Amino acid sequence: MGNNNYELPDNDIVDNDDSQKKVLEQKLVLKYDLLLLPFLSFMYLFSSLDRSTLGTIRNAVLDNFEEDVGITPDEFNTCITIFYAGFLLFQVPSNIFLKRFTARRWLPLLMFCWGIIACLHATVSGYTELMILRFLLGVFESGFFPGVLFFLTLFYKKNEMATRIALFWGSSVIAHSFAGVLAYAILRLRGAHGMTGWQWLFIVEGVPTVVVAIIAWFYLPASPETWNRLSSEERELAVARLEDKKQHVTLGDLDASNRKQAFKAFTDWKVWVWMIMFFSGSVANTSISNFLPLIIKGLGYEDKLSANLMSAPPYLSAVVVMIVVAHSSDRFQERTFHAILGASICIIGYTLPIILTDKKGLYGAVFIAVTGIFVINPIVNAWLTSNIAPEMKRSVAAAMAVSANNSAGLLGANIYRRSDAPRYIRGHSISLGFLCLFIILALIQRFLLQRENRLRDTIYKELQEDGIREENEAQQGGPLAAETRIGDESYDFRYRL
Repeated sequence: MGNNNYELPDNDIVDNDDSQKKVLEQKLVLKYDLLLLPFLSFMYLFSSLDRSTLGTIRNAVLDNFEEDVGITPDEFNTCITIFYAGFLLFQVPSNIFLKRFTARRWLPLLMFCWGIIACLHATVSGYTELMILRFLLGVFESGFFPGVLFFLTLFYKKNEMATRIALFWGSSVIAHSFAGVLAYAILRLRGAHGMTGWQWLFIVEGVPTVVVAIIAWFYLPASPETWNRLSSEERELAVARLEDKKQHVTLGDLDASNRKQAFKAFTDWKVWVWMIMFFSGSVANTSISNFLPLIIKGLGYEDKLSANLMSAPPYLSAVVVMIVVAHSSDRFQERTFHAILGASICIIGYTLPIILTDKKGLYGAVFIAVTGIFVINPIVNAWLTSNIAPEMKRSVAAAMAVSANNSAGLLGANIYRRSDAPRYIRGHSISLGFLCLFIILALIQRFLLQRENRLRDTIYKELQEDGIREENEAQQGGPLAAETRIGDESYDFRYRL
């Protein structure tokens, strides 16, 4: 009887402790969402404004940029493409430097350098100069997004990442909208102080980048346990709540002990399927981001500045849809059909311009395409990182996926040709084909992961029924040898769909 009298209070104490911890954790995550994530998103907004595919150059071309610099439309496309060459070449070295200098130092340093390069675009006077500057811009921007993803893992749990990646990525989408409105105003300065509108555009977008980079140098924390904006209790919880205390690994940690896991990322079929998915989903993303003002101009909005202004509303819609779908994906822990939803919206948007001919209908189609295109990458990124282990293998796999994502820019920057104006059927058709491929691959990946989970359920059940089998296999070096089944290869690992 006495024991029974104590059970209920003990349970109440445990429940109260759990409830209190949950409330404190919610407040901690909210503090991250208010103090850290918006600032990182603000930094990425400037990256999106400054880079060739997501900001300035696509607006500058509508202000006689090609004529002033003395380049042809094909050379302009080459200058867009060369950005991705620098972007791809420096991603791995940047990942290594990130570990050496820490994210709080490396991210502002990258931002400062690309801000200077962006400002120098205002002085360009020829094709060769422009090529060099675009290449260097790609070099310095290449490590920022992967660096931020790593930085966020120091603060957020894995099941919180898709929403935060979407919120962070939202700054890029907002930048598309903001760039159009900003360009509409700034390009009107053509002639002021003897400068062209596009020169003003590069300066106005480049100088604030440098200023924000300097602020970031002093603002960003090294880690939650050393952040002075958190209380001592919050710091302890920040460390304790992460499910894997050793999850923060980059290519800078590559050594003899984990080289085998890094190599396994290159030989894992799942990683390659996700890479092709990233590439397929990003062809449409990079192409529409590069040329949306020109596409809209081809729809009948002949005024150059109006074309920039009309490119803003689709991006605002895209931000809302991306965040809502990503939050739903996190809440239900489902990736496949949420990613397919985004691709399906895009397919509708890219199909309609091939069929329709009236101005309003075509603009509506572009609106739909842009609304869905940004849903794909945050969800697929969360899908991949939650299914690859251990950490070095995950780090290499993530780097491979980001490389595939950015490689799409090499194609996406060249599928919309001036000769295809005004309807750009070829560009729309290529994007449509890759989106269909994305959906097919997503369904195949889900099927294969489900099949692997069922197989492991069967094997795991057999191991539980006959515990001696595992020991014998391990001693004989058979397929169940414990040392060969680690990370996502372990029989107790289940893939998230």
